[in-house]
This record gives sequence, structure tokens and C-alpha cells, in this order.
Amino acid sequence: MTTPLQTFSEQVTTHQYLVAFFYAFATVGVMLGVAAIILIDAGLVKRQNLIDTIVQKVLSTFIAGTAFMVFGYGIWNWQYYQAFEVPNALSVAIKDWSIFGNNLLHFSQNIDPKAVAEGDTFQIFSVFFFAFAGLTAILIQGAGLERLKASANYITSAVVGATVVPVAAYLTYGSASPLTNAGLHDFVGAYCLYMVVGVWAVVLAWRLGPRHGGVAAPGHFSLLTVGVLLLLLAIPMFVIGCGFMVPEAGYFGPTLATSGLGIVFTNVFMSFAGGALTGGFLAYRYRKPAYILLGPVAGYVSCSALFDVAMPWQAFAISLAGPFILAGGERLLKAVGIDEPKVAPLALGPSIYSVLMAGIVGAGVPQGGFFGIKEGAFAFQHSTVSLGMQVLGLVVIVALTAVTAFIVTYLIEKTVGLRVHHEQEVNGLDQSIWQVSEAAIPSYSDISRPVQSIAS
Repeated sequence: MTTPLQTFSEQVTTHQYLVAFFYAFATVGVMLGVAAIILIDAGLVKRQNLIDTIVQKVLSTFIAGTAFMVFGYGIWNWQYYQAFEVPNALSVAIKDWSIFGNNLLHFSQNIDPKAVAEGDTFQIFSVFFFAFAGLTAILIQGAGLERLKASANYITSAVVGATVVPVAAYLTYGSASPLTNAGLHDFVGAYCLYMVVGVWAVVLAWRLGPRHGGVAAPGHFSLLTVGVLLLLLAIPMFVIGCGFMVPEAGYFGPTLATSGLGIVFTNVFMSFAGGALTGGFLAYRYRKPAYILLGPVAGYVSCSALFDVAMPWQAFAISLAGPFILAGGERLLKAVGIDEPKVAPLALGPSIYSVLMAGIVGAGVPQGGFFGIKEGAFAFQHSTVSLGMQVLGLVVIVALTAVTAFIVTYLIEKTVGLRVHHEQEVNGLDQSIWQVSEAAIPSYSDISRPVQSIAS
């Protein structure tokens, strides 16, 4: 006969469920972003690589997410165990928050709130990171479209989910992380998501070499368009989930900088607007409609580090430069012979710009530490945002990611191989791997015809 577990009513109040639902909503937003990226990349590849692109992306999402759940969430939570001076902080954090850990083996109502307040929220937040790990993996895979081996992609996804995302997040994301607690500021993940993706994409594309026949025009422009529009719906959903909702105290960013839910939400749309306007200018200037689609995304990434410390007019002004940085990154990579026209230009340059602008706009804003700690190295809001720490974080993340990406990619290249065979690339991966002929793949006109029929 088993002994019933103790029930803690504090864990199942209406407030607790409302906050938990808020983060569940944000997590769905991340997965919606994953679906959007899959559609965007499916729209960018040649018709004969469409199925393989989708298959690789779906599977790599869950490989990276599952790898993160093994130890990754515990590694990220390590910072808070250090803040509360828990002995053997890392091992205890992993013991509590791995997929086999104590706090993911019990229902929230059976977890003592003195040990874990808001149990449902912290459990849901593990899935929030699960989804972000998957998003990171498929963004990196986008740098190897049409030529990256599936096995190489899956190994990379596992490494990224298990080690790269949790370590980068531990260093730069969260109020008690080593760099944040000293004055580094981030909001969505300009360091641990977009900067990591941008650096890794450059290394991967460099080792892969250019595509056979060069970069073609989007094979399915309709998929690209739907994917971008879906991404613009997903971004506001997951961005608001990056902060802390504290009853009767307010909304705080992940660094515990005082902010406001309404201002953050408004800033996201102001960043879309600024990016759309300059993206539209570039689209007409260079006769490239992709700029009007990617312009709002570039504007968003350019503000991703500062949504909680900027005012709407500042977010709008800063985002205007995003598409120009995107276009400059494209030209720079093309000049040095690296076939990577989308992921790195969209993620790396704008994220670097974003963290530097966060150091300027947010200079002196109190942050760091954790709620309830009144003195010491982790006292609530004991540090302030500084440009110097933003630069230090930039150097640390770029260097660590570049070294890790080169080692992992080089080892894959020398073992299982990095690039598909030349014949497979020429014939198309759908035919070579999945035995699907190009004639069986819907064309742009086939895809758009149902839409035309509905419209008529």
C-alpha cells in the first residue's frame, strides 16, 4: 500500500494556473515559430529538395529538444541554485531538473512551495526551453540547405540541444547568470539564440562550401510568404513569455529589470514596423521582394535584447537599421565566398547590433540577483546594465560558439561526413534519399491553385 503524497494548496490557486497558462501560451508561440521556420526554408529550396528539407527540420527539432531535457534545464537552473547558496549547486540542479529529476517526477501540488514556488510554471518553462533548443537547431540547419547530410544535421542538433544552448543560456540568460549578474542585459535571447545561430551558421556554411549551381530563387514563394507571416504571429506570443509576471509588483525582464507587459508588446510591433519600412525600401531598390518579407524579422532581431528597457519610439528607431545590416551581411558573406544568404545575415549582424544598443539604451538600469535576496552578490537588482558587459558577452559567446562549431563540424566532416554526395545533390535529395521524383512534388502553381479557387 502506497502512502499518499502531501498536497500543497498554494501550488494550485487560480493565480498559479493563470501564470502557468501564460507560459504555456508562450511555449506554443515558440513551436509556432518552429513551424514558420520550416515553411520558410521549404519555400527557399529547389523543388527536388522540398521533402528532405521538411523531414530534416522536423526531426532535428525534437532531437535538440530531447537532448536539452536530459541535463540542459538543470544546467540553466544552476545559476539560481548558486544565488541561494545551495551546496553542490550544479549536481543538485541537475538532480532536480533533468527529465528524470525530482521536480519533473511529481505533480506541482505535491511539490513543497518552499523548495519550488510556482511548480507548474517552472515545469512548463522546461518545455519553453525545449522548444527554443529545437528552434536553435533548425535555424542552424538552414545554413546547410540542400547539401547538409541528415546524419550530420542530427548529430549537430543533439550537441546544440544538450550542451550549446544550456551553457550559453547559463552564461547570459537569467537574472543570476554569471554575466547578467555583472551587468549584461538580454531579453529574448540575442546572445544564446541568435548570436549562437549566426556564428554556427557561418562556420557550417564555410565547411560545407557553396551549393551546386549556386543559390536558386525560392522554389515555393507561397510557402516562404506563409512562413514569414506565421513567424510574425509567433514572435509576439513567445516574446512576452520571456519575462516574469509578479502579482502586485509588475512585469520584469529575464534579467529582473523593471519593465511592463504593454510596453514590451508594443515594442515588438514597433520593431516590425521599422524593419518593414526599410525592408520595403531595399525590396524596391534591389528588386528583391524577400526584403519586404524578412525586413520585419530583421527589425525584430535588432531589438531582441532590449524590448524590456526601450520605449516604443526607441524600438522603432533602432529597428530601422535591421534590414540594412541584413543586406550588408549578405554582401560580406558573398564577398568571402560563403554560401549563406539567410540565416547568418539575419541572425548574427542584427543580434550584435541589438546587444550593443541594449547597452546604450539601457545603460544604468538596475537588474540582476533574484527576488527575495536583500544583500550580497545576488541581491535583487544590485547591478546595472553597462555597454562594457555587453561587449564582453559578445566576445565570450562569439568565441565559444565559433570554437565549438568548428570542432563539432570538423569531427563530423572527418567521420560520418558533412555533405551529401555530388550525385545526390545534382539529382535532388527527394529522389536520391526518399525515392520521390520531381514530377510528384507539387509546383508553385499547384500549391497556389486552391488559394486562387477560394479567392474566386
